[in-house]
Amino acid sequence: MYRPPAALAHLHVLDLLELTESQERAAAALAVHQSTVSRSLRLMRQDFNLVPRERQRVCRHGHNACVQYLRLAYREHRLMAGLLRLGSDVLHHTLLLGLAGVQHVPPRFRSVEQWVELLRHGLLDGAILSSFCLETPLPPDQAPVWEGISVWPLGCIDVQLVAQAPNARQVLLPRRSVLPLLHQLLEAQGFGVQQQPLACQEPAAWLKRARDRQLALPVVRELVGRHWLRSNRLEPVVDQPALAERLWLLLPEGAGETTAAQGCWQGLRGRVERAKAMQDSHGIQC
Repeated sequence: MYRPPAALAHLHVLDLLELTESQERAAAALAVHQSTVSRSLRLMRQDFNLVPRERQRVCRHGHNACVQYLRLAYREHRLMAGLLRLGSDVLHHTLLLGLAGVQHVPPRFRSVEQWVELLRHGLLDGAILSSFCLETPLPPDQAPVWEGISVWPLGCIDVQLVAQAPNARQVLLPRRSVLPLLHQLLEAQGFGVQQQPLACQEPAAWLKRARDRQLALPVVRELVGRHWLRSNRLEPVVDQPALAERLWLLLPEGAGETTAAQGCWQGLRGRVERAKAMQDSHGIQC
């Protein structure tokens, strides 16, 4: 099992704090007491003169060149160990479960700018990106472009709407800044949209709000599984809209040539292809 270098133990805690956005969630992800997170944060601030940037969505606890170099060194250590720290949103997190060579972080919905910035700062080694995060659709043969980021295609899949009331016409979505294209597509097809608060990212919070307000949820049924849908009494809404998405794996430039990145990319692409094949067999066209 991979363990962070002892010299970077406090940085590891700080990274998880940045990625989870609260000391409570970071402690849960690290399986430590909240005081341990608080102590690491205090030491990192003291030793590296970090100044909080509360209005920033990335590196809110401070950033400077010294910490940047430490994070890039930590990334190289993970890659040497055949491991990538991959991020995803709640909708696609299942693709990462059980995948070899992946260091998990709690899933969160983020804007495309935040995903790119997290990779550039070395907080993440890769991220699954949906085309719904973009402002406008891209031609089928075109991928998004960012300086210093390589974009690896994972395939195409359909998102479906499910609800406890199959005639639901209101959908619970992340903020428009997170999935702007999905907002546009649903509104164009006559659905209303209600936005989930940014602080509520866990699946239980999504289910509770959807249940309390009789809202539909976007899911990939082939990823969440029939048992999950049945246990939460969710079924497809009537007049299912066409919600085809493309998926990409974002990696820092140069990292895609490593054995760890190649293995993760091939594993993820295979999982997307299998889910797509299941949709095709059910008559769902992407």
